[in-house]
Formats: sequence, structure tokens, C-alpha cells
Amino acid sequence: MADTEINKKLKTKGTIYVLISAIFFSLGGILIKEIPWSPEAINGIRSIPAFVVIYIYMKCIGHKFKFNKTVFFGAVCNFLMSFFFVMATKYTTAGNAIALQFTEPMFLILILWIVFKKKPSKLAVFTCVAAIIGIACFFLDELSAKSLPGNFMAIFSGLTYAVVFMLKTLKNSDFESSLLISFVFGTLAGIPAYFGETEHTVSIYLLVLALGVLQFAGAFIFLSKGLDYVSPVTASLTSTIEPILNPILVAIFYGEIIGKFSMIGAAIVIGAALNYNLREIEH
Repeated sequence: MADTEINKKLKTKGTIYVLISAIFFSLGGILIKEIPWSPEAINGIRSIPAFVVIYIYMKCIGHKFKFNKTVFFGAVCNFLMSFFFVMATKYTTAGNAIALQFTEPMFLILILWIVFKKKPSKLAVFTCVAAIIGIACFFLDELSAKSLPGNFMAIFSGLTYAVVFMLKTLKNSDFESSLLISFVFGTLAGIPAYFGETEHTVSIYLLVLALGVLQFAGAFIFLSKGLDYVSPVTASLTSTIEPILNPILVAIFYGEIIGKFSMIGAAIVIGAALNYNLREIEH
């Protein structure tokens, strides 16, 4: 009985960490929209303060840097996830970008099934089907619009994000080390675009600093701590607050509203994920 109570407390602790992480991540939409730079430059320059914060964090907790094939693979996935999310946020609405990235739980379930032979439950299959239907709704609004490429970028970001949630379960992986390397990739990829930017104001750099410190490094620190106590699937579905907060903040501060069908799609994707999460908790 005591062990059960301890496990519940640890899971609750992990869930709170993941929720804080999701709140920090949700700042991405409004901050990215407000910075008048190319997505490559934004992702590259925000990676610099993010690298510094994670490096200091690792030093403070005595976490040594590791490098191997698994760590490198995780770094590549995290770089692609963040890069294409920033691209998607610039090329489609923030609501579309975050909701389509939120296909990540579906990809996570499929990867665990196909690659690791962990057969999903009927509930997991239902969640995947519902997510696919929700995704289709987004394209009803965007079939002839210029934001269509952004939708595909967001979905690809969701695919790589699924791997990020799995990093702590992979053999020889190291979450924080992968983060550091991915920030180096981001900086190198963004520097050429940065030198092509003509707008350089204090307010822009403050927004970039907020992106790097809070929305990027801070979010990953809490996600890492959360993944120490809850499973990747539980963590990914607990993050449902992110696709809700992100477009709300953009709508309030940027005036951008997603289309009717996209709103329906978002409700289906988020609702399916929440249903999955609540039913899993019951068991």
C-alpha cells in the first residue's frame, strides 16, 4: 500500500513537471510570430541561450556530457523537431502548427508498435484513427492556401517529436546531451540566415532570449524531469495543454484565428488524446 502511494506521488510529480513544460512550450507560437526574422534565423539564435542554460543546468546537477550514436540520433531528431516547428509556425497559423505537431502521440504509439513490437490497445488504435480524421480537417481549410507546406512541416515536426519523448527509454541515450548537440545544429543552420536579417532591436532580442531560455531550455528541463517519473505516452498526452494555450495566446496578442474546420480538427485531436489519457489513468 505504501509503495502504491509513493508511485502515485511520483507520477503526480512527473505530471506536474510535464504540465509546466507544456506551458513553457506553448509560448512558442506568439514569440515566433512576433519576431520579424526568417524561421532559420529564429531557431538558430534562440539555440544559443538555450545551449547556455542547459549546459549550466547539467553542471549544477553534476550531469556529465555523453556522446554516442543514440545521443547523436536524439540530437538530430530534436533539431528537426524544433526547426520544422518554427518553419511551420511561420508558414501556417500557429493553431495549425501546434495542433498538427500534436499528432506526436499518434506517431509515438505507432513507433512503439512497429519498431518495438509493443502492440497498442484498442483505445490507442481509436486514438490514432481519431487523430488522422482531425488532421484531415485542417486540410479542408488549407487545400488551396499557401499555408499547406506549413501543415506538412508541422506533421513532420510531430513525427520527430515522438522520438524526443522516447529518448530516455532508448539504450545508451542521454536526454540532456542530445539537447546540447541539437542546439549546436540549430545555431549552425541558422547563422547564415541571421546575417541576412536587417531588423535588430532590443525588443527582438528580448523575444529571442525568452524563446531560448523559457520556451526552449526551460521547457526541456521540466520535460526531462517529468520523463523520469511517467511513461513517454503519458507525458505526450499530458502535454495536451500546449495545443490549447498556444493558439489562444496568439489569438489574444497577435490577432490570428484558425479556420472553422481547423478548429474542429483541433478539438478532435485534443479530445482523442485527452480521452486516451483519462482512461489510462483509470487503469
